[in-house]
Amino acid sequence: MQEIVQTDELSDVMDMLNALDDEIVVLSSTGCILASNTAWDNFCLENGGNLASCSVGSNYMAVCTPASGSSNAVAQIIPDGLRRTLTTGNTFRCEYPCNSPTEKRWFELTANRYQRGDKQFLIVQHRNITKRHIEQEEIEQAHINSNAMAALVATTSDAIISYDLDGKIITWNPSAERLYGYERAEIIGQPLETLYPENWPTRASYYRDEIIAGRLQDFEATRVAKDGTKREVWVSCAPIRSMEGEIIAISNIHRDVTDVRNAERARDLISKEVIHRAKNMLSVVLAIQRQTARTAETLEEFTQNFGARLASLSKSTDLLVHNAWSNVSLDDVVAGHLEPFRSVNDGQRVVITGPQIKLQPDCVQAIGMAIHELATNSSKYGALKQGRGKVAISWHVARADGRLHFRWLETGVVVECKSVRDGFGTTVLTSYARTVLNADTTYEMQADGIEWTIDVPSTHFQAS
Repeated sequence: MQEIVQTDELSDVMDMLNALDDEIVVLSSTGCILASNTAWDNFCLENGGNLASCSVGSNYMAVCTPASGSSNAVAQIIPDGLRRTLTTGNTFRCEYPCNSPTEKRWFELTANRYQRGDKQFLIVQHRNITKRHIEQEEIEQAHINSNAMAALVATTSDAIISYDLDGKIITWNPSAERLYGYERAEIIGQPLETLYPENWPTRASYYRDEIIAGRLQDFEATRVAKDGTKREVWVSCAPIRSMEGEIIAISNIHRDVTDVRNAERARDLISKEVIHRAKNMLSVVLAIQRQTARTAETLEEFTQNFGARLASLSKSTDLLVHNAWSNVSLDDVVAGHLEPFRSVNDGQRVVITGPQIKLQPDCVQAIGMAIHELATNSSKYGALKQGRGKVAISWHVARADGRLHFRWLETGVVVECKSVRDGFGTTVLTSYARTVLNADTTYEMQADGIEWTIDVPSTHFQAS
């Protein structure tokens, strides 16, 4: 320092430097430390060094490089910057990490050239900016988090809504627009209860108070879209706090579970329907068993007739299952039950005519069983057995009353009425369908033919 000022002036200059909080050193053109203030000496000691190695007489460049830690880039930037300042006279400034054994720290270094005669010196100032650096990092991280949250809110498939403590909507993301049909501009500022169904029992203020009290984090509710469509939603909720920790609003995430709940209800309905249909099927099977046993004269006859009738019932069930237990075409019912009785020569002997008609499940079973009994009798005693016999099957919907008129007519046959006993088949043709469908039936056997008709109310079928 004596190279710069006179001895009398040195004491005053050092007193001024020692009064500063910043760490200051004066360097020769070769980097040798000529003077340092108290803050610099303390800085060296805090970094685990000693005054002999980092104070007056030591080389600043040697101190600077290891002080920068593991960052080779920073270690090289500082010496290079100091040399440029000596050459150009321009101020050099940089920020660098310099951690103590106990904490992470950041410093700002400022170097200026001082010219005295033909000699050049560097005055280097170090300022602790750890607090500022941490705050800047926190601000940058907060900005990143904010952008990430904004992107998440904008792209999530869940509706995200927030409302103030008065129940007015204050935020509304794109998924909320898609779910409820309201654009952001038209819903912001509107009451949250705009989404509530009419006469919804729970007010928004109740939800607000429960959420603030910490007693409510999620719940399921019905909400209404702009077009009146009801949506079932799972709501996750939480209070929104200010910087001071005061609750200022409520956040809601609405997940649409309408399809899930509809699927669950459909599954439950199907389960109940399966049980119901199984019970009905067992009742029909038991009735067939009892009636067949009552009219059969031998075990062999019972086994044959009972098996055939179960096969007929199975055919109707197959048709219903194939059509998801919904309406079945009358064409398919007729063709399916006739198939076991027809041969390759029946093309001209069996004529089927009628419009497209869809039968409901109960009608499918009743008419299917009737066709089976008629075809069975015909193959034993009637047109399907006798070479010149013909079967005409027809149907139409009557204009007068809208009922379905179905007719089975066998002609060109010789019928011995005594050969057809009054058994279960006759019961099916005269009583079963009439009881199940509330229909009108006729069953007539003449010496030269057989006719069976049924008039079915419109509630059991659908005309195309």
